[in-house]
Amino acid sequence: MRFVFLLLLITVPAFAADAPVVLVTVACHDYFVVDLGAKRYALVEWYGGYRPEKGDIVSGDFSHFGAQDAAVKGRRLRIYVEDYDLTQDAINDKLAEKCR
Repeated sequence: MRFVFLLLLITVPAFAADAPVVLVTVACHDYFVVDLGAKRYALVEWYGGYRPEKGDIVSGDFSHFGAQDAAVKGRRLRIYVEDYDLTQDAINDKLAEKCR
């Protein structure tokens, strides 16, 4: 019983990261790319709120797929992490596939 109680007290914080926007597509949907560091990137789709621009710093969780709220300059935006932990070549391939 004590063990269960201790587990209830332990909380796992959400993984939030600040990632710079390195590419915003204009001719293809509403995708943008954030730099996760160590030459790894995430492909993100914008759904609403503040529309990020190249150079903006987005605060969000880029460690899993799915929809979420994020922030840029204190403004909220709704995003969908399409893919993450990608190399530059993989990002180029994904965008070429999605932007035909």
